[in-house]
Formats: sequence, C-alpha cells, structure tokens
Amino acid sequence: MSGYPDLSAAFEQFARVEAPDLDSPTYAALAAGVAGDGELLALAAGRQRGQPAPNMLFGAVQYLLLQGVEHPLAAHYPILSGPEPPPGEAFPLFRSFCLEHREAVADLIATRRTQTQVVRRCTCLLPAFGLVHREARAPLALIDVGASAGLNLNFDRYAYRYLRAGSEVLRWGSEAARVELEADLRGPGTLPAPARDIPVASRDGIDLNPIDLAEADELLWLRALIWPEHVERHAQLMDAAAELKHSPIGLHRGDASRDLPHLLERVPDETALVVYSTIALYQVPREGRRRITEGLEVRSRERPVWRVALEGAHRPSLTLTRYRSGSGETELLARASPHGWWIEWRNP
Repeated sequence: MSGYPDLSAAFEQFARVEAPDLDSPTYAALAAGVAGDGELLALAAGRQRGQPAPNMLFGAVQYLLLQGVEHPLAAHYPILSGPEPPPGEAFPLFRSFCLEHREAVADLIATRRTQTQVVRRCTCLLPAFGLVHREARAPLALIDVGASAGLNLNFDRYAYRYLRAGSEVLRWGSEAARVELEADLRGPGTLPAPARDIPVASRDGIDLNPIDLAEADELLWLRALIWPEHVERHAQLMDAAAELKHSPIGLHRGDASRDLPHLLERVPDETALVVYSTIALYQVPREGRRRITEGLEVRSRERPVWRVALEGAHRPSLTLTRYRSGSGETELLARASPHGWWIEWRNP
C-alpha cells in the first residue's frame, strides 16, 4: 500500500462518487488507478494546502495536452481528438504521461489552484437573484467571493432554458445572447420565474488569485480544469470570456475573510447588496468562513445584506441568507448539481 492513505481515499471517493455524479467515466477510471499507485499519489501530494488532489493532478495533465505536448493519452480527451474514445484503457497511458513529464506536472500542481469557472452554475444563481430583486425592488450590487475570472458576475447577459422531462418550462434572457445555459428541473417544486429584467448596478469579485482572461495562459488553465467529457463547457467558457469585453467587471486580489468589508462599504445605499459564492468556500479555512459571516452581520446593522450560496460537497445546497440588524436567517432554496446541470427547487 502507498504511503498516502488519506490521498488514496480521496481518489477512491472521486472515482466512486464525484466523477460518476458529473458524468465523467474517464476521470472515474483514472482516479481509481491513481488511488493504488504510490508514484502518482506522491506526485499529487505536492498540491498547495486546501487544493483537491484529483482536480489538480488531472488539470495539470490536461493543461500540458492542451498546450500541445504530444502523447497517445490525448486520444482519450474529446476536445483534442473527437467524441469517439479509442479502444483500451486510459490509465496506463495517463501513468506513463505523468512519469515522462513528472517535473512539469509537479510544477503545475505546486503552483496552480482549482479556480474552476463553471458558467452553467448561473442557472442556480438566476432564480436566487430574481428573488432578491423582487424583495429589494432595487438594482443588485453583486460581490462574488472566490470569483476566479468573474464570469458569473455577468449572469444577466446569458440566456437560460429550464427543462422538465425534456420539455421547456421557462426561458429567460435575450435570444441574441452569446451564451445559452440549460438546467433540468427535478422534483415537485416550482422554480420561481425571475422578472424579465434584473438590473445590476455593480459587479465585483474577490479572489486570492483573480484570473485575467486577457492572458492566454490563464484561459488555458481554466480550460484544463474542464473534465474531458464536458466538451460544451469549453465553448461556454470562451463565449462568456468574450462577454467581458462588453460588460466589464471589477476583480480584486485579496482574502475575502479579511478584505470583504472594504468592498461592502463601497456599495451605494440605493442598491441591493448581494454577496454570493459558488463551490468556493471549501477552500476557505473555518476561521476565515466565520470572519466572512461576521463581516456580513456587521454590515447588516447599517443596511440589509443578501447572501446567495451554492455550496457543499457533491450535491450542494442553494441557500439565501437575509442579514438584517446584525443577524442572518438562512432559507434552503434548492438542491442542485455542482455544475448547474439540474435543480431541485424546494417550495416554501
């Protein structure tokens, strides 16, 4: 057995739960192989503290393939070779790639972070933001905690289709939108239809290492974090990145647990202050999460604050917390796919 039992267990969990839940048989097979391979576990162990080892190892390998490193493993990545997988198992090729390019893989694992930008998570944000707008009757001032490249701050520039059993039940946004997102509705709950227009007064994101998509290398890293079978996400990412030219956002380098109060203070009084996060807080230590909450409570003594969170392991919860007079009350809105593929809305 390897000298990395905890890491081995993490890859086993990834193989059994996370990869199947997100429809990636390739990563399920690779994770199962890595779980029993001491050399690859040692390689993955070099990631930064708080970073998920499977995502970092797989992202590093795909980054090098997208960069143009030639290897037979590329045939197992549809974005590089087409939709039909080749015969044979991917893991032996994956292992040989990692060992042949050990130094490059190790450097990426040690220096990069999983700042996945999943634009499709906006299918969860839209109905939550619609509720806030209905309550506040004011333009939204958005602050994205763990913003990565900040693409979800432009949620209102995308078009949406919500389906139930294959039939469209709700459409929102302009037909001319460059990005169209879909989500399946599950369960008996009724998704509340947002107002036709949700005005946005400001768009700010905070991240320890905000990603500038004007830099080709940073865009390539975001693409490398997309799972092999999710080919449509590459197009969504590129199209959403193009929207930044038409709808600029403010990205701030900083630690939200320390610097968020400064952003909160800058928001004009006539707006609805909305702080949100999407599968980002797992990277924030418990004390940091406590300070973020405390900062929102303090600010709510002066004005209402709404907090939207799509957070949690594997099958996250979509919640809306309303902060007023120094305290918050949280409402569970829905269960959802971590990538926004489906939503199970909870009727009040």
